[in-house]
Amino acid sequence: MTWPRGVWFCLAFASVAWPQTAPPVIKSETRVVLVDAVVTSKKGEYIRDLTAKDFRVWEDNKEQTIQSFTRESATESAAGNQAGTPRTSYLVLVLDYAAMDAGDQIRARQEAARFIDANVGDTNGGAERLIALATFDGGFRMVQGFTGNAGRLKDTLTGATSSTATINNARAGTSASTDLSGHDKFVSLQKLAMDLGSVPGRKAVVLFTGNLAASSDQKAPMAAAIEAFNKSNAAVYPIDVREPSQPARFSAENGSSGGGRGRFAGGDAPVGGGRGGGRTPRGDVDPAEALDPGGTSQQALFALASGTGGFVIRNAAELPGGLQKIGQEQTEYYVLGYTPPESKEGSCHALRVKVDRGGTTVRARSSYCTGAARDLLTGTAAERNLESRAASAQSGNMAASLALPFFYVGPDTARVNLAMEVATESVKFEHKKDTFHAEINVLGIAAAAQGDGAAGARFSDTLTLDFDDAEMQKWKQRPLHYEKEFKIAPGQYKFTVVFSSGGESFGKLEQPLTIEPYQPGQLALSGLALGKEVHKAGDAGAALFEERTALIIGDMQLTPNGSRIFTKPEQAFCYFEVYTPDPSNPSSIDVRILDGKTGDVRWDGGSMRLNPSAAGKATIPLGLGLPIAPLAPGSYRLEITAADSTGKSLQRTHGIEIK
Repeated sequence: MTWPRGVWFCLAFASVAWPQTAPPVIKSETRVVLVDAVVTSKKGEYIRDLTAKDFRVWEDNKEQTIQSFTRESATESAAGNQAGTPRTSYLVLVLDYAAMDAGDQIRARQEAARFIDANVGDTNGGAERLIALATFDGGFRMVQGFTGNAGRLKDTLTGATSSTATINNARAGTSASTDLSGHDKFVSLQKLAMDLGSVPGRKAVVLFTGNLAASSDQKAPMAAAIEAFNKSNAAVYPIDVREPSQPARFSAENGSSGGGRGRFAGGDAPVGGGRGGGRTPRGDVDPAEALDPGGTSQQALFALASGTGGFVIRNAAELPGGLQKIGQEQTEYYVLGYTPPESKEGSCHALRVKVDRGGTTVRARSSYCTGAARDLLTGTAAERNLESRAASAQSGNMAASLALPFFYVGPDTARVNLAMEVATESVKFEHKKDTFHAEINVLGIAAAAQGDGAAGARFSDTLTLDFDDAEMQKWKQRPLHYEKEFKIAPGQYKFTVVFSSGGESFGKLEQPLTIEPYQPGQLALSGLALGKEVHKAGDAGAALFEERTALIIGDMQLTPNGSRIFTKPEQAFCYFEVYTPDPSNPSSIDVRILDGKTGDVRWDGGSMRLNPSAAGKATIPLGLGLPIAPLAPGSYRLEITAADSTGKSLQRTHGIEIK
């Protein structure tokens, strides 16, 4: 039987080697700390001839032995010198519209667009640069995830100008808030920094802002944000986009002008960095101590820059030169590695870097923290409450549905792309002035089905929702869609997810999760992800970077759905992956829809032969449009079978309800 035309909405073959885990900034298991350092001369020129012997590193005021040393440089990489192949650069542009007037907003967008044109995509040295966009505007929201598409970024930049409600995953650095005080901005920046922890290498956050007032009660949230940026190895480059109050000149030596409003309170060391040649670097000063109740708005900017290894652009007059320097700097730094002393997991330590050469300035992050990023609810009363709910027999009063499709990412690891739909009428909101506010806490545990029930995977999360009355009414018309990704080893598990929305309002779902072992060289088949929406890849753009791996085939992307129920007017799609080891041993796919009660075939899509490229191991993503319109209401079972020429076959099934 031939394959019906129009059934496959997109098909792409992608032959890829199994992904290797990128080395983290700090991973206590490997006992290595990596410190990125930018070194410039008095004239602002990058110093490219330093060796490991020229650097000294202190942790908690104790000097450490440098054991590894490399330099990232687009110039030398292009010439084939010591730096090798530059790493991909990741930059986040954050536009704080709430702190700008209309004219400043226009200026910020124009300069951001020029920066995108000059920096996105491949650089002259061969390094790829990816840029993401976020805004403070009726809340903090990620409007475009990392991409190398300049046109998409500028289109998003143009469209992200109005205040709209946000429904986002707080873990992804996108929690909504209608209170745009400095305190809330620092909290949102902290969440953004946490999300950047999954991105390899050094990152840059370019913060376009205006009147970000400083006060003593912002010390704690600002210090927490700086700590999070340091932990994720991300440098912050704050920009005051307002016109200068007096003539200013951009100084390439320290990334700031000699004039303008405000100054970093803490001495005469260059703002945003410390000097080499024997002078004390800024890394030994707590940036939060720079704030005082009577300080100017720029003190917060200097504290963010000094604490993370960036620099400040003080005013609009500095924008062109300052942004050019930010772009150049992403491939002009040294990477120093050392083995740290034993310390408690989760502890944080002060860093100080010095260069033994006169006339130089060195900028580096001021601290690092051991261990992986903590879940949002770890150690909180909210986590303990959800743990109690998970252990109880009660199912709760918040209705929801759940799907757990999985996909292999290596021989002993699979990722689970959790999708959940929560009934909106069960979410409890607080009415604050003209805004309705709610927070939903989530705890997920995959416990071994046999033995001692040890957790194979665990996560906690928080969603923050803010609406006005009109937005609230529109939001209630559809279930709340939630996605989360976690990695797990093959095995048999009982997965439990518990979620609460204030008081006694909570829900609990339990579902078995079985992931078969997989080894390269064997035919394998992923789980099945069902969805109702397909769109151009990147159009959704809310996730920063692989917080949830997109389900993409060619240039199309499926939004996975937590429900298996479809109505006649809706479209139904399915995404899955086939793993084939040998191009000479081609695989084939058969798809059928069976009656859920009798097992009779209600639709047969026939067989399609899959031919991976000759690159060896291959992952083939497949997308399928399900023909539900001709089917009568009832229960069905989607059946997908993969087979190779040796006779080995694998099968996945997924229940479907048609209303």
